[in-house]
Amino acid sequence: MKIYDRAAGKYIEEKEHGENGLKFLYNTAVGRILLKIFFCRKIYSELNAVYMRSRFSVHKIRPFAEKYGIDLSRCEQKSFGGFDDFFTRKCGYTTDCSPDELIAPCCGRLSAYTINGELTLKIKGSVYSLTELVGILDVSDYRGGICLVYRLAVEDCHRYVFCDDGEIVRTENIRGVLHTVRPVSERFRVFAHNHRACTLLRTKHFGNVVQIEVGALQVGKIVNHDIKDFSRMDEKGFFRFGGSTIVQLFCKNAVSVDDDIKQHSESGVEVLVKTGERVGRMIE
Repeated sequence: MKIYDRAAGKYIEEKEHGENGLKFLYNTAVGRILLKIFFCRKIYSELNAVYMRSRFSVHKIRPFAEKYGIDLSRCEQKSFGGFDDFFTRKCGYTTDCSPDELIAPCCGRLSAYTINGELTLKIKGSVYSLTELVGILDVSDYRGGICLVYRLAVEDCHRYVFCDDGEIVRTENIRGVLHTVRPVSERFRVFAHNHRACTLLRTKHFGNVVQIEVGALQVGKIVNHDIKDFSRMDEKGFFRFGGSTIVQLFCKNAVSVDDDIKQHSESGVEVLVKTGERVGRMIE
């Protein structure tokens, strides 16, 4: 799949982790039966997580890092007790953006969408209503706003930060199944069906922001820290092993997304960004 590497200024082909297995599960009748009765259930991801946290999975780290070009010297931690320990590594990201610039809360592949007057939006070929995404949180103020979708691949750092100073107003945890968030699962409307954590953030520069962490196939847990007040770049939490997604909702006239991200999103191309990188600006 083609994505745009913003830092390099070029298009690249993304390597799909476990591509053949996912095609079998999502594109064959037998695979879809297995998904329904076992793989999408939380018990599978929890069992997989037990193995990934054990010392028996340490041998997977170096081949994985070499395959995806991960520089282990950038990790704050120098030894790992299991693959999940490596997967949830801290990488020490910083930002030099000004306070009125919107930063990426994580490493990932970013797409931007407009929330229409019916409070729905089209993501990767599927139409979602905001209410089905966020449960009981009030989303009436987001009509005409912006939705940012960050898809984290398995090679990304799976820790995420706050995009501004502010406070947490409310959190809603929604139980669900665990589909992969990669393109092969688009018709399963994963952002509405997967387990997710929805947080209403009252921020200093961007108003009320809803952030949704979406669990995915093989993710044993979404871990959010017990925080009330926060500063920009404070760690909000992390995903355990697997691919994941973060969705952010902004009210109308709160932010302006950078032009290159808008243009690529309109063409259906995700933009590779890093934690703390500018992706937009506050509208004054």
